[in-house]
Amino acid sequence: MSTIGTKLARLRKQRGYSQEEVAAHLKVSQPAYHKWEAESSRPTNENLAKICDFYNIDMEELLDENRSVFSHNTISNATILNPTNSTISNINMNSPELLQTLVNNQQEISKLIDMQGKLINELIKK
Repeated sequence: MSTIGTKLARLRKQRGYSQEEVAAHLKVSQPAYHKWEAESSRPTNENLAKICDFYNIDMEELLDENRSVFSHNTISNATILNPTNSTISNINMNSPELLQTLVNNQQEISKLIDMQGKLINELIKK
């Protein structure tokens, strides 16, 4: 589960921005932006829309605590891409959501390899 503050911090760090840079783009003070990440206050609806535009994400992705900001990322030639194929240059490879997704993918790959081996053995027997 990721809160808005956690997602804001992750998005900012993924993209390599400082709090000052994001705050300037959103036309808010750095202390105000810091409070959003620290969850001591919440952005207005207008600022939520600006945040989504800035990071090129859906409002649902930002507000839904059960949805990760990594949910639609794919790896292509060791470059992390989001759904709009814009590069995320600085990704936290230690993110719990990302690591869990990698583990789940590895488990699925292992199952497929096991099934492939069984099929090959059955074909060899015939």
